Amino acid sequence: MAHVPTTSQPWPQEHGLPGYDPTLAGLFVAQTTLLAALGVVLLWHRRREHDATPLFGLGALVVAATGISMAVAYSAELVGRVADFLDRDVPTAEGIAAGPPRAYTWAIYGFFRAVLITAIIAGLVILISRRGRRRAAAGIVARDFPNPPAEAGPRLRQVRDAIARARFTEKLVPLAVLYGCLAGLGTATTTIGLLGQVPSDVIERNIGLPADVITFAIAFAGWVVAAIILGLIIGGIFAYRTEPYRRHVGVLWDLGTFWPRAAHPFAPPCYSERAVPELARRITYLVERGDAVLLTGHSHGSVLLAATVLQLPPQVGDRVALLTHGSPLRRLYARLFPAYVDDAALHEIGRRVGWRWVNLWRDTDPIGGWIFSPRPAPAPATTGDPAAAVDRRQRDPCDVVTPAGDSVAPPIHGHWPGESDKSFTEAVQELVQRLGGRAGPSGTPM
Repeated sequence: MAHVPTTSQPWPQEHGLPGYDPTLAGLFVAQTTLLAALGVVLLWHRRREHDATPLFGLGALVVAATGISMAVAYSAELVGRVADFLDRDVPTAEGIAAGPPRAYTWAIYGFFRAVLITAIIAGLVILISRRGRRRAAAGIVARDFPNPPAEAGPRLRQVRDAIARARFTEKLVPLAVLYGCLAGLGTATTTIGLLGQVPSDVIERNIGLPADVITFAIAFAGWVVAAIILGLIIGGIFAYRTEPYRRHVGVLWDLGTFWPRAAHPFAPPCYSERAVPELARRITYLVERGDAVLLTGHSHGSVLLAATVLQLPPQVGDRVALLTHGSPLRRLYARLFPAYVDDAALHEIGRRVGWRWVNLWRDTDPIGGWIFSPRPAPAPATTGDPAAAVDRRQRDPCDVVTPAGDSVAPPIHGHWPGESDKSFTEAVQELVQRLGGRAGPSGTPM
């Protein structure tokens, strides 16, 4: 835009805008270099941690690579779709080869390749791990519901399948890392466009796959990206008009705006930078006026409470207890972001509240889980490790037999909150007693 009004030279009759292809490829090279540098730093830091679990700590790389991949794919689809509309009489293969900058064509191909390979690997992982997950789930069901009546067979299978599906969450971390790596590789291959090559010619020459197949894949990938954009627009309309759908969108929004802006400077303002200090001040005020405070947090609320407890003054923690349920602290955050949530941080949270902490979890929950111990029952107090008594497993559902006077069996709660469950009430009463029995009106739910 600066070149057109300032130059006195006639408009060039060659393909493309002056310097557009090198500028675009340079942008993609810079993004790929930053991704590679981030990956090297994360892997180098992980190697220094001798007890680090493989693939842990790569959450930042996955988020960055996925974000860049989607942004590049959206931009490429926008430019390609406009070019296709303005030159709609040109055949598809010719339009891809002579249309927008070739870096955009490689970007669409890289996006399609990353999605396709990840989907294929995910399908294989589902099939290969299904037997093991069902076997483990069957063992849990047999332990929870021994000697069930014959009519409970269908319900038992439903519970087994729910547990098996929930255990697939452990497979999502490596799949997310795989997609992030493939997305970064797709961004890197866009630089091949500087050589004037298109994916169909390169792949046919080196692999032997017909160029028409690759051309069809690129065109199909473009429509997939367009469908995703259309789906986002429709999703925004549904979120505006439908409360249940808006709740799910709100969950994703909370997750996306939880981290400080230093992690994503162009995102909306980080609400945790405001919510955590305000909650810490409120808790401090209640304790200083003589109250005790019982904090309860479900799902992402437990993460907010963990950050809040770490911000409390030391003297305040003596009058605070913590009850979490459906918490992803260990299952997701500690795996993807161990620099912020690790064993040291979790034990520090326990120490801050004097180990007045109970975490409720279910085997049917695909998001939340145990924090310190996967044992079904808490360890006895004689073990000497207060962290071993934090986790309390909830049997879900409470029974597989339809109660008398009812027409359906007790529901499978999964990740839904369980404030009305007996185990939740018992945990509240226990923590209130450990606080001295004066926490009634000051419980703060999250």
